[in-house]
Amino acid sequence: MTFEVYYPRSENYVSVSKNHITLNRNLAAKLNVDHIELAYDRETKVIRIQGSSADSGLILNKTRIGAKGFLQYFGIENKGKFPATYNEEENSIYIQL
Repeated sequence: MTFEVYYPRSENYVSVSKNHITLNRNLAAKLNVDHIELAYDRETKVIRIQGSSADSGLILNKTRIGAKGFLQYFGIENKGKFPATYNEEENSIYIQL
């Protein structure tokens, strides 16, 4: 008999809906912040999520970000799950739409 071992994938992904951006628990734990800053590169269609100070930025509520204004401002209509990469040096998450 030949057995194959199952290794669950622990891919990083982010869900984008009409009003929210939701991180998976792995990404939220890596950021380890309560407030975040959202930025968007229109040419490459990449969203950057980065920690910010408590007096500026949006609140990261466990894994969810209320991002309705951000999504409307940049005209982001893409919905669903998207791959994300974590940059340890910048403590940032990059989402490729």
